[in-house]
Amino acid sequence: MHSSQLAELGGWVALNSGNLVFGEQQQPFLVATSYWTASKVRQQRWVTALKMFGQDFEHPKQGHNPWPALEIVVQEILMSELLTRVWSATVLTHDGYHQKDEMHGLAHSIHVSHVEVKNRAMRIYLKGRSANEAAFDRMNTLRRRVERWTDMFLGQLPHGEQASVFGFDRNRVVDFNREQCELPGPEFLTRQRVFSASFAADIVRDQIPYAANPDLNREIGAGILACFPPDRFDSTGLPKSARMIWLEKSQWETQLLLDQLVNIENQADKPGSTSIRIN
Repeated sequence: MHSSQLAELGGWVALNSGNLVFGEQQQPFLVATSYWTASKVRQQRWVTALKMFGQDFEHPKQGHNPWPALEIVVQEILMSELLTRVWSATVLTHDGYHQKDEMHGLAHSIHVSHVEVKNRAMRIYLKGRSANEAAFDRMNTLRRRVERWTDMFLGQLPHGEQASVFGFDRNRVVDFNREQCELPGPEFLTRQRVFSASFAADIVRDQIPYAANPDLNREIGAGILACFPPDRFDSTGLPKSARMIWLEKSQWETQLLLDQLVNIENQADKPGSTSIRIN
């Protein structure tokens, strides 16, 4: 799963946050820990990769260009931060409304760690800026776009003041929230559709088509979707990226099964093997 799909999912979560915040559905603790586990593993992979890139810039080798791989990792860090912040704000609002602490603690720790990793990534970019000005400009432009969209989507949550804690510009979040609260029903729905369509088109603009951690992105997205009432997945407002989670999961599991069958057959072809061959 690509990070742009996670970002698109973050927009959908923001626009449908009321179903989770005010719903009576109990959120299983296992779902919250699943999100935390997959996010932590992904962050550990990011940190490991960034350490290697930092060493590459400190001790450059002739013929070795770390920039393409670095851009893939940093793009994922920047794009997926939208979902991280929106999800943290959503579960904080949910737990506050229900006067419980079901999910916010775990989500907040992921948010803090994500910000730390992003800061580390941008420091590496700043250090290597003179060597590749174009790459720095691409990622810096992406960072600014994601920040603006994040504040806009945070402004769609039920409580703007709470959500603004996770924004890049708290006043901007509150302003967006005030605007959407003042709109009548039909205009409000139209505005949401416009936001969704505009964001879906913008987030894929100039993106690198590769994902650094597609497996963990899929687990994170699936864990978040599991928290929402089932009826939300039949609505016309469900973004394609959310549908793709289930499609990609099915494809991945099919490929895994095929790989296992091939391994079994290869084992059967080895001399002295007693394994049953699959015809």
